[in-house]
Amino acid sequence: MAAIVRSCGGGGHLIFRNLGRQVSQRGYVAVHHSMGPGHIKSAPRITHFTDVTWSWLRRNNMGVLGVVGIRYNSTDVERTQPSMQAADTSLSPPDAVAPNITSEVPPAMSTDAPLTEVTPVRFEAPTTHDIMQAAAETGVDPSLAELGLGGWTPIGLLQSTIDMCHSTLHLPWWASIVCCTLLARSLMFPLIVKGQKNAINLNNVMPQIQKMNEKINEARTMGNKWEVAHLTAELQAFMKKHGVNPLKNFMVPLAQMPVFISFFIGLRRMATLPIMSMMTGGVFWFTDLTAADPYFILPIMTSLTMLTIIELGSELGVENPQMKTMKNVMRVVALMILPLTASFPTAIFTYWMTSNTFTIAQISLLKVPAVRQWLKMPNKIQHDPSSLKKNEGFMKGMKSGWKNASLASEVENRQRRAALRWKEAGTGPVPQTFTYDPTKQTPAGAHGIKTKGTVRKK
Repeated sequence: MAAIVRSCGGGGHLIFRNLGRQVSQRGYVAVHHSMGPGHIKSAPRITHFTDVTWSWLRRNNMGVLGVVGIRYNSTDVERTQPSMQAADTSLSPPDAVAPNITSEVPPAMSTDAPLTEVTPVRFEAPTTHDIMQAAAETGVDPSLAELGLGGWTPIGLLQSTIDMCHSTLHLPWWASIVCCTLLARSLMFPLIVKGQKNAINLNNVMPQIQKMNEKINEARTMGNKWEVAHLTAELQAFMKKHGVNPLKNFMVPLAQMPVFISFFIGLRRMATLPIMSMMTGGVFWFTDLTAADPYFILPIMTSLTMLTIIELGSELGVENPQMKTMKNVMRVVALMILPLTASFPTAIFTYWMTSNTFTIAQISLLKVPAVRQWLKMPNKIQHDPSSLKKNEGFMKGMKSGWKNASLASEVENRQRRAALRWKEAGTGPVPQTFTYDPTKQTPAGAHGIKTKGTVRKK
């Protein structure tokens, strides 16, 4: 490692290359590249080369004159070969100095080129295709995280649970899906029981609730707000006393909806990638859980089980006129989904069939008197049809509700206009109710009586 000086005429031009922190030689002269021979004696002398010296030289465009060889002080071992050849330090007489001094820098000793060059290497994350290709070659499934599955979302937690059943319990994929489905439906069983209790209690007091609702509608139609508020408070107190709430009937479907969506999306993503072992993780005729059923047996069985659930009754265990209308709608839906779901992966139908079978068994179980008594479910009262309000049907109910709402709005607008007129009467000018101005009328007893153009004084 050295600094080399090339002498050209009377000037000196220095080439720096990897100076050390301190050199063993002393007494070097720092000169500017543009200096002539006459300025060399007045140039500052440098006794040690340090990082500061190196920076100062470069900042001031200075060189070092008279350097033959430089090595690090820390190099104790003798070198068998010189670090570099000695520089030619001979100087030409002043009169032989050319006006334009140029020095050629060997390419190998260029100051711009580093001592060693490091070529950067880019490391790119493997794609899903690369991971799946490696899994196909090794026969080992990658983790869900490597495939972009799993996580802490409801869908990710469900995927992790299914994968745990497959990897930890060493169950095939179809059995893992069945186990997770049964686990999810079993956890929702207490909610189903609570929903049935609320539906039965609501059915038992339905005649009283309908009568109170009729009174509220009449008061609303007449525009009697005080009566509406009073009857509404009575209805709320009555339902609280019997522990019923019509909104609780929506508790069961609202709780089941996110579970169904999580299973559907989670299994569809696992089958779409696909996870390689799921291609052989089925059973019977559907060994490939990532493909559709080639014989359409699973879609047909799913539609049939849905129709069975509709005919057996809802999970609430209570039927009313509104539910009869919903039955007809659900029958149509059960038939329409057959062509729409025929292309779904069999992994989804494995969940769907298991869930429908569990629902059928649950409805049948909750109809057993001993089970109902053990669960402390109330007895359902069969009301006389004449005591219940006749169902008007969907369209008639819509028309009746629209008519009642229109009447209530008209009454409210009428009351608003009356209140506005009353306010204007108290703050506005006095309306004229006489054909003459009563404030300008002269009393007859004080100034006389005007008769036929004459005034008679007393």
